[in-house]
Amino acid sequence: MDRKDGKVHYHIRWTQIPPLDWQSFHTRVEAEAAAQLLARWGEKYGIEEQGEGCQRCRDSANAKTLPQARG
Repeated sequence: MDRKDGKVHYHIRWTQIPPLDWQSFHTRVEAEAAAQLLARWGEKYGIEEQGEGCQRCRDSANAKTLPQARG
């Protein structure tokens, strides 16, 4: 769920695996619930509030528009 409207949203910030910070959630409760389901034993995370100009959402949108490698 990408947020292109610039409204407040939340990201899970995984301590060990930063590239997985791509998904956004409408509420802190949704982000926390998803993190608890996804976290493996011993993994640490935080929930970060973001708004307009969120770099992670921009990076995610840009990555989706890059051409795929053929092999």
